[in-house]
Amino acid sequence: MSKKMTATDAVELVKKYSEEMPSKAAAKVLNDMAQVIFVKKEYDAFSSRREGNDIYALIASEAENPTEKFESEDEADKAVTNHPKRYLNKSGIEAIDIIELFTSGITGGAAFNLGTAVKYLARLGKKTKNVQEEWKKVKWYMDRLIDAENVEIQ
Repeated sequence: MSKKMTATDAVELVKKYSEEMPSKAAAKVLNDMAQVIFVKKEYDAFSSRREGNDIYALIASEAENPTEKFESEDEADKAVTNHPKRYLNKSGIEAIDIIELFTSGITGGAAFNLGTAVKYLARLGKKTKNVQEEWKKVKWYMDRLIDAENVEIQ
């Protein structure tokens, strides 16, 4: 069974989720991605070129020199498998909902790489104090998304 959602609804859901994210830079990236992918429908341009891709430029910049620092780490939450706080906001929206939203309509490695990048953005500043390492992970998965060649299984 598939759920239908308008582009506006998708953007609003991402916006609502991102309002409670500790990292304002990661929230900006998610909101910008929502505009490009859902409203402008420019997934191919977003995922295939780096020149002029402001979203990628911000990710790369934060991976090199993060603009934010976070001091708290919830050790108890690290062991939680289902519904950990780092993936849930006060509105009850989970990162998995946002990940599935961004990866709907794409498959294979592209879905995995984009979904994983979104996961790291969603928890940025919540799981670990090492923000630069989290941004590097986002960038690594975005590089995989951008540089991947499609594999056709015959």
